[in-house]
Formats: sequence, structure tokens, C-alpha cells
Amino acid sequence: MSYLARFSCDPCDGSVGVEGERKEVAALLSQVCWTDEALHVIDRLPPHVVPLYRDDVEQYAHKVGNKLVTLDFLGEAKNQGTVSWSPETLRRLDRVPPGIRAMARVELERTALDRGMTEVTVSLMEEIKARYFGLGTSPTVASA
Repeated sequence: MSYLARFSCDPCDGSVGVEGERKEVAALLSQVCWTDEALHVIDRLPPHVVPLYRDDVEQYAHKVGNKLVTLDFLGEAKNQGTVSWSPETLRRLDRVPPGIRAMARVELERTALDRGMTEVTVSLMEEIKARYFGLGTSPTVASA
């Protein structure tokens, strides 16, 4: 996924935009910044929770050296990075439509943590896909 960062200079009223991958853009930032999608998640939280949630996410961002908070990073911050992803599972996650990718990632990591797993596996991905989309399962018919 590509991100666009806009930098401006107040004294000269100039600005420049930089587009790149998350790590490339984050390397240019001097402080933690939030993408519009990540801010949208915060906007939907109860007002009394927002400062606590923001602090937790930003503390984790400082801990791991990340300066760009994206929708995907919110799930990682929630779990404090305790769930790992193999290259194969990340490839499969990249094939999930962007509109639901972050939700899928959060659900997969949450399920893995609930089960005491330290890694999201391909079999877990298949199980979650079957649960939510009915893929890979066939209906059973009961006879009277």
C-alpha cells in the first residue's frame, strides 16, 4: 500500500508531497502521525476512551520505532505485536480486499491470541474465512 505525506513550511508557505510505502514515509516523519483511516477509527470511539487509546497506540509506536499509525498498525498496537505473521499468511492477507483487510487482520490476531497462538497460520485463516463467508463448508441436511 502506498501513502502520501504532505509537508509544509509555514514561514515560506511552501509545501511538498512524498509518496511511498509505510516504512519509507515513516522514515521522513519527526513525530508520530496518523493516517486518515486510523483517525476515523478514533473518531468512532467513545470520547472518554480516545485519549487512553491514542496514548496506548503512540506508546507502542515509540517502542517499535514507527512514526506512521495506519489502520493495520492499530491492530498490531492493540496486541502489542505479540502475534507474528509468516510470509505466506501476509501474502494471503494482501489478497483480501482493502476495505476489509484491517478488520480481517484484527480478527485473525484476536482469534490467535484468544487461542494462545503466537502466529497467524494458514489453517487459522482458512477457518476464519469459512466462519465469516461460509467458504469451504457444505451445509448439512438433517433427515426426519
